[in-house]
Amino acid sequence: MLELISAARRRRRPPTHELFDVVSQNFRVGLLDIDINLHLNNGKYVKIMDRCRLEHGVVTGLLDRMIKARTHTIVANTEIAYIRELRPYQRFQVHTRILGWDDKYTYYDQRFESQRKLHTHALLRLAHLYGGKPISPQAFQEMTGLNRRSPVLPDYVQDWKNLLQSKRRLTEQDDGSLALGSR
Repeated sequence: MLELISAARRRRRPPTHELFDVVSQNFRVGLLDIDINLHLNNGKYVKIMDRCRLEHGVVTGLLDRMIKARTHTIVANTEIAYIRELRPYQRFQVHTRILGWDDKYTYYDQRFESQRKLHTHALLRLAHLYGGKPISPQAFQEMTGLNRRSPVLPDYVQDWKNLLQSKRRLTEQDDGSLALGSR
């Protein structure tokens, strides 16, 4: 809650970063952040990622533009690869950037690093809303006055999109046989 209040207060400051810049934040694993395995709890990763995307919106001016345009975003999908654990009191950085967008979603890349080693990598796609209804990234760009062109999305984003489409086809074909206990 304090992050939201701080972001709301800072959102009108002039942007210090461009939309596609990497925005980095420093953290330290606290004792209340760990799980039974004595490393950063996987739920805490998602909370930190939310906080970092909020900070990205503040320092790029995106949050202020969204509030003025009465638009917002929601996370549609997340893919997280846990590569190395983060232990109690370990310092780490989260690097957040917008990769670009397609006709439906905007894609974010978030990396957790410690001592210049990648510990966790997350890929997210966000949907844009206006009045509670989905709008395209292009409409979002127009409404917020950004009017930027998307960079070419990396190949791994297309691979992820293909995987998500396969999962969607699987759930559409599911006749209940995938339910627990039925074989």
